Amino acid sequence: MSRQKIQIILVLACVSLVALLSVQLVWLNKAYNAQERAFNHTVQVALTNVSDQLLAKSGRDLKTSAKPVQQVASNFFVAELQANVDPTETAQLLAQELAQRNLQEKYEFGLYNSLDDTLMFGQYIAAPQQKAIAGETPAIRHEKAGSVPLYNLAVVFPGKTSFILKEMEFWWYSTGTLLVVVLFFAYTLSQILREKRLSELKTDFINNLTHELQTPITNIGLASEVLRKRSETLSPDRLTRYHDLIHSENERLRAQVERVLQMATLERQELALKKETVDLHALLQETGQTLTPRLQQRAGHLRLNLQATQPLIHADGLHVANALYSLLDNAEKYSTQAPEIEVTTQDTEQGVLISIRDRGIGIKQEFQKFLFDKFYRVPQGNVHNVKGFGLGLSYVKAIMDAHHGQVTVESMEQQGTCFRLLLPVN
Repeated sequence: MSRQKIQIILVLACVSLVALLSVQLVWLNKAYNAQERAFNHTVQVALTNVSDQLLAKSGRDLKTSAKPVQQVASNFFVAELQANVDPTETAQLLAQELAQRNLQEKYEFGLYNSLDDTLMFGQYIAAPQQKAIAGETPAIRHEKAGSVPLYNLAVVFPGKTSFILKEMEFWWYSTGTLLVVVLFFAYTLSQILREKRLSELKTDFINNLTHELQTPITNIGLASEVLRKRSETLSPDRLTRYHDLIHSENERLRAQVERVLQMATLERQELALKKETVDLHALLQETGQTLTPRLQQRAGHLRLNLQATQPLIHADGLHVANALYSLLDNAEKYSTQAPEIEVTTQDTEQGVLISIRDRGIGIKQEFQKFLFDKFYRVPQGNVHNVKGFGLGLSYVKAIMDAHHGQVTVESMEQQGTCFRLLLPVN
């Protein structure tokens, strides 16, 4: 499947998931609004019945005295009573009406003088079928004898929102199930993309491996053919040259195969480190010397700025040296001009910090997060100008992890790259 088709499928899948979640959110909102309307209607009917019963007991005409229940706020309801009511009776009627409608939610209610909003009676009810928690005034006070003051019955439901959300239990389960499906789909999609990317990287690796192995095999074959057919006529110098060519190409082939095998061993976590006390400064000097001939051919320089006062670490010297050489090798190969490489060491609280800086072609920010992935090589169009398998940096990362160290990179395109290795002293 082509990359373009995968991108189209990815976009369509994301749009579908967003649309599905949007529809679910819309239905959640509708369900909440429906539950809230049902709650409000239940409370209004209950308060209306309480008001009607209190007015009927006081002998007042319901047609002229009854007034509709007002919803002052989302959780605040008021019923105006034009009668001298008994607080205890009012509390009992209110609890009965709410219980009959299965509205088991804590609430507060009070009787107010409508002239000055003075609280004449108040109670907090944990649930309609439970006893009042707060105290009450024993009787309603009247300012003038014989007057019939207007009293408002106010009811507040402090946990209204929580109550409605609990009533939407089915919707929360369905939403949770949908989210699980979406997350699983996203995870599956990411795994498919990851496997495709890994497949592409492996294909590139096989192509690079074929080209890298083809050169030494061809050289060995040609040299062997010459020696087989013309060994008696060749001078000792030419014989030595062909022998050296076969030996060097064989070593090159062995090193390439060894690197692949090392990565396979690291991946299986079967690498046996032979740790010993290693002098990092001596290791850097030895590794730098192996690179010196190549640098001299290109008029390049390697500067060692070894400032660490405690360069001794407990590590596998061979693997650490290979990791350092891999970074120095990259610094030389990816420098288009005369290579200028600087290696610095310094002490930190965590251990010894090694910085390897070059002035090469640099790496774009978008590619840096993939640098330590196995087989990954920074793309340069459809051509890799520098030979390699894409195993060097993944090997460096694996060796640092095996030593409980860290490796980071800082780079800007056309301005160079700096790799930092942090190795613990102990």
